[in-house]
Amino acid sequence: MKPVMPVTAWGPLAATLDELSAWLIAEGYAPTMVPQVLGVTRGLSAWMDDHDICLADIDSDVLERFQSHYGPGVPGHVIVKMRIPVLRRFLIESGHLPDSVLPRKRPRPPDGKRKAQSGEVVERELAAWAQWQRETRGISEGCIRYRRMWATELLDSLPLTGSGIDWAACDGSTLNAYAARRSAGYSPASGTAIIDSIRSLMRWALATGRVDRDVTPAILARRTTRATLPKGLTADQVRSLLGACDSQTISGVRDAAVIQLLWRLGLRAGECAGLNLDDIDWAQGQLSVVGKGQRRLTVPMPRDVGESLVAWLRKRPAHAGDRAVFVRLRRPIRALSSAGISTIVKHRGHFAGLGVIHAHRLRHTAAMNVIAAGGSLIEAQELLGHQNTATTSVYARADLASLRELIVPFGQVPR
Repeated sequence: MKPVMPVTAWGPLAATLDELSAWLIAEGYAPTMVPQVLGVTRGLSAWMDDHDICLADIDSDVLERFQSHYGPGVPGHVIVKMRIPVLRRFLIESGHLPDSVLPRKRPRPPDGKRKAQSGEVVERELAAWAQWQRETRGISEGCIRYRRMWATELLDSLPLTGSGIDWAACDGSTLNAYAARRSAGYSPASGTAIIDSIRSLMRWALATGRVDRDVTPAILARRTTRATLPKGLTADQVRSLLGACDSQTISGVRDAAVIQLLWRLGLRAGECAGLNLDDIDWAQGQLSVVGKGQRRLTVPMPRDVGESLVAWLRKRPAHAGDRAVFVRLRRPIRALSSAGISTIVKHRGHFAGLGVIHAHRLRHTAAMNVIAAGGSLIEAQELLGHQNTATTSVYARADLASLRELIVPFGQVPR
């Protein structure tokens, strides 16, 4: 159902319609979506004019009030709800709406247990924590970035007081419950990283007087990863994962190519996402990828990998302005991120009935296949792009066939 909005534009946003139209086209939004966003903008402009709101006064509260005007049951409710985020992004990028202004949450009942968190408060605390790690502890920027990724949701879940976040809510049970929930579906190594992030956050809170006692001893430690084996997929599981990609759909062909690169070449999700069209050397049958530390690595391209890439590139959107091999299929069409690659694996794994499958597990599969086929650790190291052989040596423990030969029969003396 289309919104009941004027065709002729008036009000404070009327002068921005041409700029908005050009921006939508440049960003690659679908032609059917452009008139919808313009229609919502015309409606907002007329509504602002009726309420004597000028362009300089526009903020998230204005957008929220306008959206409330088109509540459930009002013609245009769905269109307004879907297109306001696009309009908000345009207003931010064009300088009409400060990017620090976040949409306000609707009031919750007084007896509600959860309280909406202010994005500005959380961002301020995260920045202060990062500065403390950088200046006091000498932590690298990469580690700070990962710790922030694991701990941001914890800060978002804490209640607010008049002065900011209520740090008193961070007791042992709360922190352990968060760690357990956040670690679900991740490897023991990631679980350890989550615990490390929480411990660092609480040490900073103690050092800066946000809490009055050390709660880190109450945080339960994760099982160490040194005694565990890397978990790869069996041949049947790989076939099920690929079988979950429908070859009759564009997304299925793309996802099959992604999975082929991950399990055959042992690429990381970020390496797969960063692969460009210029990185494929069809004459030599090899790929050039950017690994950790921005090191450029060259890996062979087996026939089945090449065939899957050809199948995808034939269906890849021709109007994709990005040179990335793997792109989104919805407009605006852009390169897939590392998270996008991981989401493909998780989605197809769920559809194949394999449970939670992360992209890195396919990397383990590639390394274990090299060892199982009689390859050496050096060959596995070259495939994975490890700088240190010690990093690759973990896969030697997964070579059960070779380890059985070292077993001394019961009752015999080792020679």
